[in-house]
Amino acid sequence: MQVKEYGGQDRALARRRFLGSAVALGAGAAIGATVSFPSLDAPLAAASRQDLVHDELIRQLTQSVRALRGARPAEAARSTAATLRLLAPHYHASGVDADVQKRLRAAIARDGRDAVLRWQASAARRAAEASRFGVVDLALPGEPFNLPERERALDAMLARGVTPALLAVAAELSRLAPDLDRATVTPITRRQCPDAHGMAYGLEFVALAAASLKPILGTGFDGAYFGLRVSLWYTGC
Repeated sequence: MQVKEYGGQDRALARRRFLGSAVALGAGAAIGATVSFPSLDAPLAAASRQDLVHDELIRQLTQSVRALRGARPAEAARSTAATLRLLAPHYHASGVDADVQKRLRAAIARDGRDAVLRWQASAARRAAEASRFGVVDLALPGEPFNLPERERALDAMLARGVTPALLAVAAELSRLAPDLDRATVTPITRRQCPDAHGMAYGLEFVALAAASLKPILGTGFDGAYFGLRVSLWYTGC
């Protein structure tokens, strides 16, 4: 996945949102997948309670993804992209990439690469996250099992970790925003978008793996996934 440099408008928005987060925090400031590590839940939950920056970014991400279905979807897409551009370095600085890579290699050594590639999220988890991000009534289907895209996503995680996927989604949302502006005026005809759908296939697996290996990551990656899927839906893909 290529990570594109984002423009001044997104940089300014990211800065405003970061400052807003700092103000909110200064003022006072997941549901497991089919494959999980229950023994890790308690310390991870405790870590989440202490990470106020992460909690604020997740709040903003949830709000922005839900706003994609509102009156100004292009603004919501840019807002979602800005939050993902803050969330990715926050995760990386917290050691998430190295930790997930370590856990992923351990899972492959224990269960085999093919078993990892065939991980599936539980229906309950998917429904809960769809509800959180306000997309239950869209009835977005699960991605069809796509082994080549999962292979690419797995290789990318093993090589670079999971945060590059968030930056790639941010770049794609910025690219889609002008189409979302037009969609509020003129309905967009359904079309084929193989590259964007390939990204969605891979991202669904990255989100599943991240949540399975480190449950506290689930909402952030699910937010990126649902943000991308809703944007593709409204731009005719």
